[in-house]
Amino acid sequence: MNKRLAKWLKRTPVAWLQVTNNPVKMGIALAGVSFSNLLMFFQLGLLDSIYNSQRKPIDRLRADLVLVSAGYSNMGSLQDFQRSRLYQALGVQVVAGVSPLRISRATWITPATRESFDVYVFGVNPSRPSLAFPELEQDPARLQPLRNALFDRNSKKQYGDVAKAVARDGVLPLEVNGRSIRIVDTFSMGATFAAEANLITSDSTFLYLFPKQDPRLIQLGLIQLLPGASLAAVKAELQPLMPKDVKVLSRDELAQLEVNYWKKNSSVGFIFSLGVLVGFVVGSIIVYQILFGDVMNSLPQYATLKAMGYTDAYVIGVVIQQSAILAVIGFIPGVLSSLGLYALLAAVTKLSVFMTTGRALQVLGLTFVMCVGSGALATRKLVQLDPADVF
Repeated sequence: MNKRLAKWLKRTPVAWLQVTNNPVKMGIALAGVSFSNLLMFFQLGLLDSIYNSQRKPIDRLRADLVLVSAGYSNMGSLQDFQRSRLYQALGVQVVAGVSPLRISRATWITPATRESFDVYVFGVNPSRPSLAFPELEQDPARLQPLRNALFDRNSKKQYGDVAKAVARDGVLPLEVNGRSIRIVDTFSMGATFAAEANLITSDSTFLYLFPKQDPRLIQLGLIQLLPGASLAAVKAELQPLMPKDVKVLSRDELAQLEVNYWKKNSSVGFIFSLGVLVGFVVGSIIVYQILFGDVMNSLPQYATLKAMGYTDAYVIGVVIQQSAILAVIGFIPGVLSSLGLYALLAAVTKLSVFMTTGRALQVLGLTFVMCVGSGALATRKLVQLDPADVF
């Protein structure tokens, strides 16, 4: 084994010398690979962040199990069910507590411009908050007074600089659904497909904003279990207790339903997947052109190698090694530039765009396929090459 390694190390690095022989050509090839990586990282990162953003409200639920209407499809079109269904869950021994969560869409009036936009309103019980936000958990009593609310500071800019106004004045009066409320603090969640801005109010303020809402109806029922309780066992025990219009889900199941809905019912998956394909094709074309040009320019050298007895497999291997070198070296600036792009996207869109190991490995794999595939196509001339034709 050691002798084979020593023999391999003594070989002339033909592929490396071919890649570095012309710095300008090498720079163009690396720029093409890096640009292709940037396109793929951009599309995949933004797609994942959009899907993951749909989980944000669900991940903040203070619940082990969740009651939803049997017709539940997504958080943007919740259906009502009787609040009494939730309290039936208290009959199960391992249930530590329950809390209702009211959710509806309202009309927000931006104070400075008087423009109207949709806002998502979450109504919670201040004595047992349904959502896990530090600003809510630290002082839930702030929501007790009628008309008090918390505003999502990661909402889009058209809603106004609410966080700055609250930090300066302590409270910001404004209008929602034609009724006056007061923003007393902010929290951080971010935009989703369902809403570009979010409010948290008490149950009483929620019903104040939606006077036609039946107080006996809720949109989500949150169930907290005692430590060590089995989710599957409790779910199996609870579901038969519920009527056909209510189903019991774990929080992860609810989140997966949400993501699957948008994957199947929105065009973003196709659009961003097409973007990944475009990046792959662009990189493939650039690498192919570079390697094919290099092969054509080096035909006499390759013919000499074949005349000396080197096999087709060897000369083809040189080109494949060149393509692998380009894949590895080109990936490095690609992933570094993508990190900067992700930071910019997160700041501008308020989405959680970040690099993951899985995505980096996915793009690296695509880059290898792209480069090695292009290299393999560029070697067709070498297979047909006859030294006698060259000399």
